[in-house]
Amino acid sequence: MKTILSTLLFALILLFSLIADSQNAERFPLLRERIAQAKLREIRINLKLDQTRFEAFRPIYLKYEREVSGINLRNLTKLTKFDVDSYTTEEADQLIVNQLESARKLISIREKYYKEFRTVISPQQIIKLYQTEAELRKKVLQEVKRRMMNR
Repeated sequence: MKTILSTLLFALILLFSLIADSQNAERFPLLRERIAQAKLREIRINLKLDQTRFEAFRPIYLKYEREVSGINLRNLTKLTKFDVDSYTTEEADQLIVNQLESARKLISIREKYYKEFRTVISPQQIIKLYQTEAELRKKVLQEVKRRMMNR
């Protein structure tokens, strides 16, 4: 379990560094595939999916993940991390508009895939899926921050 989590964290950190260097993440399809596989292993463990359910869940999740990866999730948390007084009215307005657009996209994708996920896993497992994804993002960000501090 610890090895899987370590591998997943390393792969996600590597992805973050590559995305930071180049916003065109499609240039690294093999890396993206390895990261998706690591995420799927962690999700399978947390959702306690048997082989049959996992095989049905996997293609749906991979489609979902491709769509979600197109959203700049950093826009969803930006509003809470900046000094409001440092922005002009136009900059603040644009920040809010970007955040709302990212939130709409995420909600739209989740609504679309809820129906598909529901054919394979329970609503409780769907909630656990979202929680697992949030935990993985949080761990990756913590690791990135830790590594940045050690430079």
